[in-house]
Amino acid sequence: MNLAEYPIALLADRAPAGIKTVVYHDKDETVTITGSDLLGLPTALDVDVIIGLLHLTKKKNNYESTTLHFTRYELMKVLGWPDRGFYYERLTESLNRWVGVTLIYKKSWWDNDTKTKGNYSFHILEAATVIEQEQRRGCRTRQIAPPPSTIRWSSEFFKSFQANNLKKLDLKVYFSLKSSISKQLYRFLDKRFYKKSEWTFDLRTLACEHVGMSRNYECWRLKQKLQPAIDELTEAGFLKGMDSEERFAQTGRGQWSVTFARSGVPVTAPQALPADGVGDGEEPSELQSELVARGVSSKTARELVTGFPEERVRAQIEQVDWLKKKGTRKILDLGAYLTKAVRDDYSRPEGFVSKAEKAEQQRAMNERRKLEAAEARRKREHARRCDEANAQVREYWDGLSAEGRDALDREAVAAADPEFVKVYEQTAVRGGSLAASLFRLSIRNPFIRTTLGLPQDDASE
Repeated sequence: MNLAEYPIALLADRAPAGIKTVVYHDKDETVTITGSDLLGLPTALDVDVIIGLLHLTKKKNNYESTTLHFTRYELMKVLGWPDRGFYYERLTESLNRWVGVTLIYKKSWWDNDTKTKGNYSFHILEAATVIEQEQRRGCRTRQIAPPPSTIRWSSEFFKSFQANNLKKLDLKVYFSLKSSISKQLYRFLDKRFYKKSEWTFDLRTLACEHVGMSRNYECWRLKQKLQPAIDELTEAGFLKGMDSEERFAQTGRGQWSVTFARSGVPVTAPQALPADGVGDGEEPSELQSELVARGVSSKTARELVTGFPEERVRAQIEQVDWLKKKGTRKILDLGAYLTKAVRDDYSRPEGFVSKAEKAEQQRAMNERRKLEAAEARRKREHARRCDEANAQVREYWDGLSAEGRDALDREAVAAADPEFVKVYEQTAVRGGSLAASLFRLSIRNPFIRTTLGLPQDDASE
């Protein structure tokens, strides 16, 4: 139940480069997850692995031993992963990653013995030993039984099992959920519904701190990202359906609440799909069709679309198309290459620019041209106003008599900034045209513009 209250992994399929620590908090409670230098932070699939291991531990030793013996095939059956090489490698990577992950709970880890929340730091897994296929073959050659793979739960984490801080989770429903947001929301609410059947939360706190969504999102974006998960849990019979006004309520400027009620309908997992990956009469998605058109089998295409983020699949399709067009890399089997590119998340080829980046570059160029054109118009308008102001100043001066000009100059000197007058007088001592020009620009013309009600900064000669 402690693991359901806050995320223990990122929602994304992979951590952003250079990010090895993530923190979630609610009021004075804080949970910090820190990954190793080698394998980094856990992701959504890694959470599934922990839940699968919890299930097997309950099934095999009823939480009486910190050590669990299992085979990777056995665990993958619980997870619903295909029996393929990539998934064996992904599972091994996940087990190794969890050994290097540290969880730090500050006033947020419930101790069922003392009935209090406290401060605890620990690894979930202390050790993991994975028996590879080569080792199993070697054991068969020597006619000895191959050892099982093993994990050892950390003692601090394991105490929570033995203190019975547990709640049964419907794995059939959990593993049928498509998005990582749905899964985390399901676990969090399933724990909360244990106490009462309806809850209202601050939207930002729930979405960012208890589900793990980005804090950079505005509230409208949080609602938009949360809604598909709410719909999925409602369709599964877990949540009671509500209209938008009932679900979301504005509590202040830029602040919203969200309400969930448990449905009285029995929760059911969606109907499993046939082996070919497509249900009766069900059309493949547009993204599946994109993969199939490039030589990926329909079954593998569905696995890729359901197993990896859409952005990742589309990025690899675009990169493969670019490589094929450029002809800089010989690709014998396009479908096989694209499948591996998606699974291994190939880095972008040198010189590749995505359509989105090109569009952004074009948008930036258009914006820059708009700004340059606007600046040119502003300068032209400024010059026009300057010319008009200067013409009015000249016309006014030319219309004065000699006596009027002398009187104006005396008034201008009296009204001018003393510093300007001082500089003018010092220049006048030396004589020359500079003094006359300085007097006109710094003393006389500003005075005339003030007299005529013209702006000072728009008039110049």
